[in-house]
Formats: sequence, structure tokens, C-alpha cells
Amino acid sequence: MISDITLEQRLISSLLNKPEDYVNIQGFFSESDLDPEGGQRHPVIFSVIRQAIEKNEEINGPIIAQRLEAIGVSIDGSDLSIGNYVLSLSRVKVKEGDAFKFARELKKLSARREGCQIGEDVKKAMINLDPSVSYVEIIQTIDQIVNKKINCFEIEGNNPINIYEEMERIVEQAGQNQEEPLFGPYPTVNKIYGSLLRGGNITCVTSRSGIGKTSLAMDFTCYVGDKYDVTVLHLDNGEMSLEELTFRRASSISGVPLHLIESGKWRNNKESVEKVRAALQKIKSGKSKFYYYCVAGMSVDEMVSLSKKFYYSKVGRGNRMILSFDYIKTTNQLNGNLTEWQVVGEIVDKFKKFVQKEVLFEENPMISMFTSVQSNRSGVTTNKTSDKIIDDESTVSLSDRIIQFCSHMFILRKKTMDEIAEEGQKFGTHKLICIKARHLGEDISGYLDPVKDGDKLRQNFINLSFENFKIEERGDLRDIVKSKSEKVTVDKSPSKGYSQPDF
Repeated sequence: MISDITLEQRLISSLLNKPEDYVNIQGFFSESDLDPEGGQRHPVIFSVIRQAIEKNEEINGPIIAQRLEAIGVSIDGSDLSIGNYVLSLSRVKVKEGDAFKFARELKKLSARREGCQIGEDVKKAMINLDPSVSYVEIIQTIDQIVNKKINCFEIEGNNPINIYEEMERIVEQAGQNQEEPLFGPYPTVNKIYGSLLRGGNITCVTSRSGIGKTSLAMDFTCYVGDKYDVTVLHLDNGEMSLEELTFRRASSISGVPLHLIESGKWRNNKESVEKVRAALQKIKSGKSKFYYYCVAGMSVDEMVSLSKKFYYSKVGRGNRMILSFDYIKTTNQLNGNLTEWQVVGEIVDKFKKFVQKEVLFEENPMISMFTSVQSNRSGVTTNKTSDKIIDDESTVSLSDRIIQFCSHMFILRKKTMDEIAEEGQKFGTHKLICIKARHLGEDISGYLDPVKDGDKLRQNFINLSFENFKIEERGDLRDIVKSKSEKVTVDKSPSKGYSQPDF
């Protein structure tokens, strides 16, 4: 028999003691992977535990034991009751990560059992096959049996689907649910690009260091989290501490300069005290949920595992979450066999799989991701005029797969002195330039159509004003062009006091 009762017992013990580890195996393991002929009723026990976990119910030995006894489950050939059996398994000491380790080994045994069954099915089909069939039909029959039953670890649940068969269900479901999109704080961005925080999608911003990636991410995700009561999990790659981000957010909300917040001197000024206290009270009375976690030195697998556990323990199944990751880089994750761009590609690939396929509710992804990456040296704008600046995807550093896997990619950069002089200070300090958009809003021409500026055609961009970590949108390039074209007309009529000079 291709099974291991001890491994199955250890897996159940792990889930009884650390049910939060279920999130690490739910994508590839189910009760069907346990030996149905083992006699200990492990598939049934696993199913009861799984259902309780998925309903966010309390999990422990006595509770599961009582439920199994209530439905009349017994152990074949044993005087030991199912309740006492489960209680004994719950007393086994386990470590974090054991569930994944045991499930992975049991999956191999499950695949071997399935392989044996495939062999029996092929044998039966070959015996009963009509002798008149062609050689090609024989091969096709074998292929159909193998491909229908085979259940590989990496590709479970990822079979091709006929979209026409699913179309009515998906379209009707969208009409019934009409889930509110998560729109950000910038009206023109919403109108042109739609929601940048769709479930299962990644939005990425590229810029040079110190330009404002972190400030933009916090402003955007905090606004959406506050407005829609959505939890934000912010993973920091070790460059910004909890205190630094807290001070910045307090400065942004209160309008009090950062240096006063950090130094504590905000308490020396009555106006600052009123602003800060009002901001703190606003936060205290609201539902804002912005969680910080330093992930410096973690692998992408560890970050994904952390995010899964956070979602199921803090957010809850069926609720939306925003994953803010600051920012994509390699650090110590390089090894001798992979280049930098391959490592980065793997990071983005695993994050994309996580938000798109691993955390679902009624088949819909529940997590959206907002992240950033540094631009390469071609993105430097210091001491340059606008005609010397490159504003395209070639400025994105590390790997082309970042652009490939994100739904929206933006360049964030400061405006040059000549741009501010030409466009006017009222149009802000920074440009947000979209270089990829997989989804668009109602104003699709704002992205697709070039903007006529004098005798030139230019790519549209969004104007942003950064001041004291407070960010405001100031329209787009079309607003700048419109402002240029609005000329003041002097009324020269006598009624306005204007007369021709008398020569």
C-alpha cells in the first residue's frame, strides 16, 4: 500500500495545534490526498478541520473531537473512539512549518496512488477497446485517461477553461455583485486608468531614490484603506522604520512640518498642537488599518507566507486587502545559479501568483498589490532639461518581468526647472507618467491619444504636488495645454475707459 499513516497523523496534529499553517497548503492539498483505505478516517478528520478553518472558527482537539463524534465517525477495527483518537493527536508537539513539510510528502504518495489508478484505468480501457480503432485513437484514449486524472503538485486547479462556457456565469455574477472599485485620491488618475487596486493585480511605480515612491504608496493606499475600510499590510524592505513612516503619515494628515513632528517641537506651538491633536483624534475615531512589517532579509516565499497568515488571521476570508511592498530589490537573495534579473523575475512572479490565484473568495482574488522599484541611471533628472530626459520603460531597473506582471506601471519623477517655468507652479512639482496600463477607466483617450501641445504631440501625464508628504493631484497635460491657450482679452471699448490717443 502506498501510504504512510504516521505522516498523516503528524499532518493532522500540525493543523490541530497550528491551524494558521493551513494557508500554506490549501492551494495544493485536500482530503483526497489522504489514504481513503487507511482505517483511521483521516480524510474525514482533515475535512472537518478544513471546514472549521475556512469558517474562521476556533480550532482545538476537543472541538474537533466533539464534531466527529456527533456525526458518528468511528475507527475501523479499534475500540478507541474517534474523539479520544483526535485528542491524542492534538497532544503531539509540532513546529511551525510542519504542516507544509508533511503535506508535501503526502502529496507525493497521493500522486503515486493516482499513478497506479491511472495504470489500472489504461489497462481496462485497452482491454475493452474495439479492435478496429486506429493507432492514433489508441494513443488518444491513453492521453485522455492520463491527462484527465493526473494531479500534479505544481499545476493543480490550473486546467484550461472554455471561456464561452463560463461567460454567462461570470457576466451575470458581475451584474449581481457590482463590487465597488477601490478608487484612489487622484480624480484624473481614476478617470483615465480606473482602479489601480483591482484584486489580483499589481501596480508598480518606478523612480530614483528619494523622489517620493514611499510617500506616494502611503498616500494612495492609506486613502483607499480609510475610504473603503480595507486593511493595508505594508511590507518594508528594511529602509524605512516604523517610527519614520509614522512621523511621515502624521505630518501628512496634520499638515505640520515633519521636522516639528520628529523633534517633538510640535508641542511648543499652539497651532501645531491643535493640528496634531485633531489628526490623532481623527485616526483614533476612524477605522484606519495600516499594518507595518519589516521584511529585510526575508525570501519572497517567507513574505508570501507571512502575508497569507496575516490575511486569514487579521483580515478574514472574503474581505479585501491591499498589500503594499516597498520595494522590489534583490539584496541577499542572489545565489550562484541565478542572475539578478532572474531573481527579481522570480520575486514578481511569486507575488503575482499569490495575489491572483492563492487567496480567493468565490473564485475572485481578494488582494491587490501596490509596489515600487528604483529606476536605473537613465532615470536621473538632476541638472537636466526636459529634452534630455527619458520617460519610457527603459528606465525600469532589474528585470523586464516587473513590467510584464504588473497591470499598471508608472514613472514618478520631479519636474525640471524648465518644465516648472513653462507649465507654471500651479501644476505641481512631480510628473506621474503611465508607461503600461492593462486596465483603463472611462476616459481611455487620456492614455491612448497623444496630446497636441503647440506644434508637438506629447504623451499625457499626471501632475502631482508634493508638499510636506502631502500629495495633491493638479490635473494632466491636457489641463496645462488648456491653460496655455486661455489668453486674456483686453476690452478696448470707450465704456471701459479706453480711448484712442489724440495725435
